[in-house]
Amino acid sequence: MTMDAMLVRAGQMQRYYTRETVVGDGRRPARMPLKKAQEQAGVPATRWMGRGLGALGLVAGEEVAEEQLRQLFGEGGQHPDAERLVAERLAAGDSPKVARRAGALGRRLKVVGFDFVFRPQPTTYLLWALGDETSRLVIEAAHGRAIERVLEWIEDHVAVIRFGKDGVYRVRPPGGLVAARLRHESRAGMPLLHDHVLLSVKGQRLDGKWGSVHSEVLFENTVAAALCSETVAVEVCERLGLATEPRTVTAGRPPVMQLAGIPHEQASPAPAGQAEVGSLRGHFGTPFGTH
Repeated sequence: MTMDAMLVRAGQMQRYYTRETVVGDGRRPARMPLKKAQEQAGVPATRWMGRGLGALGLVAGEEVAEEQLRQLFGEGGQHPDAERLVAERLAAGDSPKVARRAGALGRRLKVVGFDFVFRPQPTTYLLWALGDETSRLVIEAAHGRAIERVLEWIEDHVAVIRFGKDGVYRVRPPGGLVAARLRHESRAGMPLLHDHVLLSVKGQRLDGKWGSVHSEVLFENTVAAALCSETVAVEVCERLGLATEPRTVTAGRPPVMQLAGIPHEQASPAPAGQAEVGSLRGHFGTPFGTH
């Protein structure tokens, strides 16, 4: 599995993520509700993940509402249910200033999170795209478990919250982190299984205060984090009776393990219009199986 990482800034949530990413990198029709847009695009609902959800009253696997995405990633890092929490405090008689604290997770930030994009190795996602239903389900399950392992590893061994003058103090968020996972099944007109995991920059310290996860430490460990997911190919091979073999994908670099019998040259997503799924199916047959 490969993993790319980038910063998410507050303004990007409205300009990019809620317009395109949430509907599979397509273009969301104006004023269409998120749930309807995802159903129309044929992409699964966005789901919560991470051990830090409990501190926010959320549960892993629950569907993420658009307003929750906007608050956590588009409003400088507010509580996902900030709008409801503030309204409840106002109804209880609190002043607007006091009520706003109920929806705050520390101070507002310009960098609100990280976008980790996970995708299987080329021959694995090609088998997912053109194989039979059993192959697809096995690969999707292995892919999902690998993402969970990577997030757990980041929570346990990588993420630190900086605080104090110049961030001199560093602690791990004891309750874990909060993330929203978006499943995509195509890119640039080609079938490509990949997931966006939007990881909130917010983390809670032992004293209950909310701080920011140190971005440099996360980026320094992206390669190591990706190695936690190398069991995808092993699991796929065990479940489907396949094997792996070393392949030279990039000249001058060490070989990488790919599924045997599937040419990785056919697996690179091309810009829209340059390659068609049909041409690949013509090469392999429809579908090619696991025998």
